[in-house]
Amino acid sequence: MNQRLEELTDATIKEIRKLEIVLPEIYKDIFYTKANEMQIVISENDKEMAMISALKKIQTIKDATEKSTSILHENVSNAKVAIANKDNAALEIIENNMIDLEKKISLLQQELYLDELTHLYNRRWLFEKYLENDIFLESGVFAFIDINNFKHINDTYGHMVGDKVLNLLGKVLKRIDNTSAIRFAGDEFIIISKAHKEKELEKVLHTVNSNLKSTNLKHQDKVFTVDFAFGITKFSKSSSFKKILEVADKKMYDNKKSIQ
Repeated sequence: MNQRLEELTDATIKEIRKLEIVLPEIYKDIFYTKANEMQIVISENDKEMAMISALKKIQTIKDATEKSTSILHENVSNAKVAIANKDNAALEIIENNMIDLEKKISLLQQELYLDELTHLYNRRWLFEKYLENDIFLESGVFAFIDINNFKHINDTYGHMVGDKVLNLLGKVLKRIDNTSAIRFAGDEFIIISKAHKEKELEKVLHTVNSNLKSTNLKHQDKVFTVDFAFGITKFSKSSSFKKILEVADKKMYDNKKSIQ
């Protein structure tokens, strides 16, 4: 590999390290964009080497994709042989295999970042998407949510009903436009928005909470309702997640006390 291509490859690798997941088409798009920026003319051989690099880089995808490493190794080996033999038909088969693998990776990504019960994002997604070393990478508005009297619901109606309540709240929170909803722990949830101001999100959550509380839930011959307390604060790029959580948590408990 010549020096200019090595520089191009290094620049591409630096860019893809910022991504959550790397797939062949994404890799090639960045590769060609960087080539244009660096004014490097890409030969057919360079394109073939880019394919091999893409296949290798996919092997570094999160631990959850380890199930697919055997397929990736096989494809890398096959790609090397096909390129050496200038076997375009074999390369086409490899590309088709990668399309199938992309689907598998998509499913694995869902398993990696989604809470199984509520189908909201989980803590891992939050820490990897918004944070680096406990520091926010962007600015926005943060809401911390806690279901009121959730222990009473579990104790009175059982944990299966409790799970249904968590699932219900997950569906409700997921429908809020221009936000990301995360199940943080137990009956604690987080809403993050880059589109709302504090007062705007507060108004939205009041409306959601009011609608939720006016909905009667039934278990056998008993009827009950569910509502939640929440605290909202804004955060800036470089804010500490721990400190923002503490602020929102205190506001949430103040809100909980005011409605008891």
